[in-house]
Amino acid sequence: MAVRVRLKIESVDHKMLEAAALVNTGFETEKPQLLLPVKAAEKLDLWPNLPPEARVEIYDTAGGPTRVYLMPEKAKATVLTEDRESRGIISDIVISHTEVEVLIGDKLAGKMQIVIEDPGEGIWRFRDDPQDRKRRSQTVERWI
Repeated sequence: MAVRVRLKIESVDHKMLEAAALVNTGFETEKPQLLLPVKAAEKLDLWPNLPPEARVEIYDTAGGPTRVYLMPEKAKATVLTEDRESRGIISDIVISHTEVEVLIGDKLAGKMQIVIEDPGEGIWRFRDDPQDRKRRSQTVERWI
């Protein structure tokens, strides 16, 4: 298992999407980034008509280099739980043709105050939760 959280994603054009997102500390970024599969990006009207500020980038992945589309500061992401919402964090959007899950990069996870307690069991908490507060991972959501 891994840690997945429920996200509310709101584009700067006020389109909204809720999705389970994998907290991927191996997705190392310089600033907060949220990776969306093409199917999820379509729901936010970010695909196939990319905004003018979008640019093509090559990202290194476990499967080798891949081309993605980067849109700086294009959305606000908020973690939703049964008892609270996190502070919304402005994030770059990265669109991928190959990834099938929404991914939270390391810097975005840090800004959202997500603390992974047990990745094998999918246990996490917010940094300001009591130490004994254990939150369970969301079910995987694939955008195929």
